Amino acid sequence: MQKLLPFLLFSMTVSRLAAQEVPIKPAIYRKYTVALGILGNPKVLGVQAEGRFGQHFGGRLVATQVFDSHRQNEFSAGGLGLLTYYIPLKNPRLEPVVAIGGVYSLYHWDLGYNKGTLTDFNVGGGMGLNMRFSNDFRAGINVLFANGFVADYQADDMRVVRRKLLVMPALTFDILL
Repeated sequence: MQKLLPFLLFSMTVSRLAAQEVPIKPAIYRKYTVALGILGNPKVLGVQAEGRFGQHFGGRLVATQVFDSHRQNEFSAGGLGLLTYYIPLKNPRLEPVVAIGGVYSLYHWDLGYNKGTLTDFNVGGGMGLNMRFSNDFRAGINVLFANGFVADYQADDMRVVRRKLLVMPALTFDILL
């Protein structure tokens, strides 16, 4: 017990020192006006650019290539134009965002003897959470919702047969300028 006593006294002193309040400096990041980045998931790869105007608003343009075609020489692509709103938080590392805007979809189909391109313009939106880990970079997870379509071959042509809700989660990485 006598050998344990100095260790216990030392442990109590260290724990009291550690328990004292130390002022924590919040992370302060510089404001940015432009963000350039990439986004992706197992079926989609894209590039995005965003311009901030005001403290909480921005405009985002996204171009995507979709890799889920069922036939050779068929492909899908898309473009988005979104008005974004960043929800203010006390933690400057976190940037929750909501967005609404237009979605352009393109599907190139090819039956071998006949081919064409089906296009669609509709409304979409999204939400996400970005994490700033320096003045120059951020990463996040975002989910896009769009009024998408289902297409099918009819009389050697491709036609929209019905609408469906498109939900596309994506990881993002941006360089902040």
